[in-house]
Amino acid sequence: MRKIIAIFLDDVKRICRRPAAVVILLGLLVIPGIYAWLNIDSNWNPYGNTGKLPIAIVNKDKGTTILDEEINMGNLVVDSLKENKDMDWVFTNEKEAKNKVEKSDYYGEIVIPENFSTKLVTVFLSKKIERPVFDFYVNHKKNPIAPIIVNKAVSAIQTSINQNIVKSIIYKALHTADDIGLVTKAARSTDELINKLNKTKSGISDLRAVFKTVEITADLTCNSLNAFRDLLPTVDSISGTTQNGITDLQSALGSFKDLTNDIDDAFTSMENDGREIVKMVESFDTSPHEENQEIISNKVDDVSQRLTEKYQRITRIRNSLSRVSENIKLTKFDGFQNKLQRIQDNIDDAQTIIANTKKTTNNIKEMKNKLKAIEAEEVDAYKTYKDSIKHDLDSAYVNANKSMDSMNELMSGVNKATEKTDKALESMIKAMGNTKDLTDNVDNVFGNLQNEIDRIIGTLSGKKESELYDKFVNLLSNDPVDVANFLSTPVKTNEIGIYTINTYGSKMAPFYTVLACWVGCTLLISIVKTDIDNTTMGKEKLRNYQKYFGRFLLFGIMAMLQGLIIGVGDILLKVQVISIPLFLLTIMVSSFVFMLFVYSVTISFGKVGEAFSIVVMVLQVAGSGGTFPIELLPRAFAVLQPIMPFYPAMNVLRETIGGFYGNYYLYYMLMLLSHTIIPLLLGLLFRTPIIHLKEKLDRELEKTGIII
Repeated sequence: MRKIIAIFLDDVKRICRRPAAVVILLGLLVIPGIYAWLNIDSNWNPYGNTGKLPIAIVNKDKGTTILDEEINMGNLVVDSLKENKDMDWVFTNEKEAKNKVEKSDYYGEIVIPENFSTKLVTVFLSKKIERPVFDFYVNHKKNPIAPIIVNKAVSAIQTSINQNIVKSIIYKALHTADDIGLVTKAARSTDELINKLNKTKSGISDLRAVFKTVEITADLTCNSLNAFRDLLPTVDSISGTTQNGITDLQSALGSFKDLTNDIDDAFTSMENDGREIVKMVESFDTSPHEENQEIISNKVDDVSQRLTEKYQRITRIRNSLSRVSENIKLTKFDGFQNKLQRIQDNIDDAQTIIANTKKTTNNIKEMKNKLKAIEAEEVDAYKTYKDSIKHDLDSAYVNANKSMDSMNELMSGVNKATEKTDKALESMIKAMGNTKDLTDNVDNVFGNLQNEIDRIIGTLSGKKESELYDKFVNLLSNDPVDVANFLSTPVKTNEIGIYTINTYGSKMAPFYTVLACWVGCTLLISIVKTDIDNTTMGKEKLRNYQKYFGRFLLFGIMAMLQGLIIGVGDILLKVQVISIPLFLLTIMVSSFVFMLFVYSVTISFGKVGEAFSIVVMVLQVAGSGGTFPIELLPRAFAVLQPIMPFYPAMNVLRETIGGFYGNYYLYYMLMLLSHTIIPLLLGLLFRTPIIHLKEKLDRELEKTGIII
């Protein structure tokens, strides 16, 4: 600690020996304050001087007539603007106005068109309402903020015009009503109106009776039609059931046709198999060799397999024809079935012979004869099938198909007739229902109308005691000017400030004050050396932390002096301050924290650190929320804002300017002081490993002869 203080005192002595150094450092103490004060003063009340902004007004309105009265709303606008000092209104012609706006002599131009008044009164004189429009030209190149201010002024003009229009029209209407004695005439015609209303009410009662009769007739007709229509689903159901039965029969006929084809195919296959089996048996070699016996055994197995398949086919044919014969009379059916049975019996005998043939070849001849007999019986059975059975089946199929076609045609006619009848009945029932709904609606309307007439008659009959009538009379009896003024602006707003700050300059003071503190820190770093040379403390060896704190004492004290000067200047400039001690303390602490950050990055990284501190300042100027709300800025700034030193510094300063809320001052002050942690770690711990890298970089920059 002794050496740290010694380094600081040595720095102070060397500065005091050089008057030029003293002058420069005094300048460094004052310059940040000047920067802050100039910015605060220039923003002190910018919107209070809008009366100096020239805006051209061109009135081309030719006026119009309403209620036999000549009006020119363009002239009314011009007259009101002559009394308005919010802007420097310049009344000129269109050519000169356009020229001076383009030359940037004027910030904007408002042109009131020729038909301005004419379109305004279309709401009273025409079925087609046309909204009047005046053109507004604004020069965006002249200044970025001026167009926004001018737009606000034009919006105010638009509101003023709307209010004047309402005021003028209401005044004219009330004034005319007063001139023609509207109240007196209304009182005289009250009795006549009551008599007419009573006659109207009686006529409505007669109409309601007529419509009631129509409703009853429509209801009876609708019930009769519904009863008749209820019979149609029964007819439709019978037709549907019949149609489903026809569909099932048609499906069965398809299967019936497939049966005849299957029988033909079966007989053809059996005939072919029979010939092949006979040929196969005739080719057997009956020589008594062991090898020949084995070959014959294999072929015999094949013959047995084919006979089995033939037996199964015949069984399927017999079963199918048995089912068909239950519904269709088949000629020679029993004889045909007997022939098929004999074939199956012969197949069984052949299978027995085949079983014996496997053991010895002596039965081959007997097997050949049996197979030929089977083949002959198959031919005879197939002939019987084609000559009689198949003929009966085909005839039955043709007759059934004809019957199905006739039934289909009949059912189709029934369905169409039912459908047409149902649609016709539906239309008639719907028409009757609509008639009933119409009569109900008409009756309701007439009923409501009678009630409304009763209410009006009651109101008019007691008009002398009627509160509504009294209000109407009072309205017409009041001064038209007062009524028009009220109705044109019926509602006013009363702004109640919370944490009120009296001037725009005071509102901007936290931002420019904090910014000036950072600028002062960067100026100090750029002028005063951060490294301690060999002449300091003689030849006594110093540790890194002693060098770090020894030189920072000078920077820290000067930064706090800068903050103190900035704060005192703000107070003298009449910046609003709730607590002067806390205001000055906040600025000094902010300068101290900023100085520690800038000093640490500079002593650790040299010129690169200086550049980095400037980059951080630029980011904070753009995205700390000092001027525009952070919600209006890109999302990246909203993410960075909480880690920016400007953020807590400005917020804690706002507490001392606008007013305190809870523990916010302490909260933001602690957040501000937390920004000293990383700089201290960098300067005391992380700086040591990179000292040689920083020194090498400084030497390289020195060699350029340009960068200091």
